[in-house]
Amino acid sequence: MNLFKKNKTVNEILPDFLMEKEMTVQHRSYVPYVGQTRVFITWLKNNNLESTPINKISQDNITNFFYYLGREKKLDKPTCEKYFLVLRQLFQFAQKRGELNYIPFDNVVLPRKKKDQGAGIIYQDDLKILLTEIKEKDPQLYLGCMIQYYCFIRPGRELRLLKIGDIDCKQGIITVRQENAKNKLKQVVTMPIQLIELCKEYGIDRELKDLYIFGKRRRFNKKPVSVNMLSYRFKQFRDKFNMSKMYKFYSFKHTGASNLHISGISMRELMDQLRHTKLEATQHYLKKHCGIVNDRIRDHFHNPY
Repeated sequence: MNLFKKNKTVNEILPDFLMEKEMTVQHRSYVPYVGQTRVFITWLKNNNLESTPINKISQDNITNFFYYLGREKKLDKPTCEKYFLVLRQLFQFAQKRGELNYIPFDNVVLPRKKKDQGAGIIYQDDLKILLTEIKEKDPQLYLGCMIQYYCFIRPGRELRLLKIGDIDCKQGIITVRQENAKNKLKQVVTMPIQLIELCKEYGIDRELKDLYIFGKRRRFNKKPVSVNMLSYRFKQFRDKFNMSKMYKFYSFKHTGASNLHISGISMRELMDQLRHTKLEATQHYLKKHCGIVNDRIRDHFHNPY
């Protein structure tokens, strides 16, 4: 016997769906489920569909929602695809419980992909201006910039959740714990001497091992800074100097990798520092973020006359 009531609305089904996701996915994967379903609920309410049972929501309703995402919210194709996957899972969840028979997602048209808005390389002159100001006004943020620049630690969980005990100034290594790493593998990266000295200057080698390096109140703390806080603080410096919006907090990772590549380091050494598992991934990374410079073309191209 089906224990679930027919004709439930999305609002009635959503709490059970989110509860299941909270138990089965990691927190950083769970957050988009909450945010994107909230946008859908708001859209339903604004279009007088809040009380419509989920089994009465039509293909046209779903199509109109994605038109709204593309035309009014100005979201591009990759972002809309994420909404598509989350909402389709919600409807599949309802279908498994016998609350609808048809999932109205077959003919959704997504907007085209916009111009890449990823983090760009920071030009050398701008880099000097930014880092000089950040070092003076926000030492915690400066340390985050330097760890990204020298060790390519990603600015999400990898950087935000670094603890004092993850940095070994004697051996000159930073350990990225398995639960924080992008590929879910414990990894170790080499610290250049400049970063080792900076960490000693900050007293990292003398602090309690379980404190977060990027803690609340801009100091070592038992609680980490909130998500996106370091990025928000960086944008304030960038905008103060009216610099390119392509400069993002993530740019320090790409800028460091580009400068290390230019220094003549081998592709294998660069791959290890980037913590890539395949050389092809490093080559793709360089092409996307740094461009490809061929020394023979640059230095030995014959004049036409």
